[in-house]
Amino acid sequence: MEELQLALTPARVDQKNFGIWLKSWQVGQVLQALVTDKYPSGQLVLRVAGQQITATADIPVQKGATLMLEVKSLTPTPTLKIINPSIVVGGQPNVLKGELQLLLPQLLPQQGRVLDPFLTLFNLPQGANILAFLGLKAVDIEKLFKQVRRVDQLVDPKLLKAAVEKSGLFLESQLQQLVSAGGFLPPGDLKAELLRLLYRVNRKLKEQGGIEDEVLGLLNKLQQELEGALARITLHQIVASQPDEEGRLVWSFELPVQFKDSVTNLSLLVSRDNASSERPQEQQDWKAVLSLTVPNLGLVEAELFLRGQKVSVVIFSAQENAVKLINDQIDQLRVGLESRGLDVSVLLSRAGELNSKPSSARVNNCVDERI
Repeated sequence: MEELQLALTPARVDQKNFGIWLKSWQVGQVLQALVTDKYPSGQLVLRVAGQQITATADIPVQKGATLMLEVKSLTPTPTLKIINPSIVVGGQPNVLKGELQLLLPQLLPQQGRVLDPFLTLFNLPQGANILAFLGLKAVDIEKLFKQVRRVDQLVDPKLLKAAVEKSGLFLESQLQQLVSAGGFLPPGDLKAELLRLLYRVNRKLKEQGGIEDEVLGLLNKLQQELEGALARITLHQIVASQPDEEGRLVWSFELPVQFKDSVTNLSLLVSRDNASSERPQEQQDWKAVLSLTVPNLGLVEAELFLRGQKVSVVIFSAQENAVKLINDQIDQLRVGLESRGLDVSVLLSRAGELNSKPSSARVNNCVDERI
């Protein structure tokens, strides 16, 4: 699908509120935009979340159209991709049908980060006070905090698989199986735990009487963060149910991860090449992109291509010290991959961000996607 590149002036970027809003964007985030004007030059004037921005584009979009946009890259210039099932052009909608169509306008403005509620709750003693005020028992708190995985847990394939399965993406399908076939729901699903906590917060906010202003403010903040996290997970579920413009299905996961005393977010994007879907399983082409902001090392991303047992990996690091550290350990990474039965075709560590590399670098310096 077509892409839009933001046309930003230095003065516009330097505006305090706009700059903060722009920095809150994340790759993979979905935004809703209203086309308020279109210049003869092809530039579009868009209104997104109350902010007006201009974008360079050469696409047949009329004034008044509503666009669903996915953030594809942030550097050097933010780039947005029009999501095919959600575009409305000239009053002729090509949108998600039924209940999904009704969900999108509700979810898009609410979406936040899955990480945010945990950042609030891990902020002691503030988080401890909120949990105690909500009447959560030790066992309830333990179940909630188990959603934050330790780094060493995600190195174990079985534990990583369990984290993905309980990431919230599959909650409704598990519930449907429970209704139709009986059995029990596996404990500790991320979306289920967030829904339980939101229920408690909403119940307390309805009471309001006798709640101190400081606690009330914290509860309102937590409520917004929980609603934002749940909206984000639900949007990921919708994306996973709709093939992209190339016919591929894409699964997007966000997993809260604990580094010592800090909490960060692991983003995992998995897709299968549509052209290989008819081949035997061992000949199908899969791609995964991992993104993690590591304390003191900054953003670290990895792009993986897999066919059968053959894997190619390129790691991108925003900071030079991270590149050096990864290069020093890259032979151990190769051994770890091979010990799990994988045939390592390419294993590289590079400076920079994954989405900011030139297109020529993808072919010449990184990975042959056909491996």
